[in-house]
Amino acid sequence: MVDEANLFVTTTRPWELAKAEQNANAAASRQLDEVLSILLVSCRTLARELQPFLPAAAARIERALAESDPELGRRLFTKAELVK
Repeated sequence: MVDEANLFVTTTRPWELAKAEQNANAAASRQLDEVLSILLVSCRTLARELQPFLPAAAARIERALAESDPELGRRLFTKAELVK
C-alpha cells in the first residue's frame, strides 16, 4: 500500500498542482483536492492496518491526521541519528 501511495504521489505530482493552483488554475485546484483526499484516505487506512503491529505509531498517525497538524506529521517518522 505504501509503495502504491508513493507511486501515486510520483505520478500525480501534487507539488506541481499546488503551484498551478496558486496561479488561479481551477482545474489544478480540483485535481489537487482529489489527490490530497486520496492520500488522506490512504494514510488513515495505513494507520488502521498498522494498529495490531505498531499501536503507538498508528495512534500518532491518526492523531496527526485528526489534528491536521503539519509539524506533528513531520515528527511521525524522524530520521534516525547515526551512532558513532
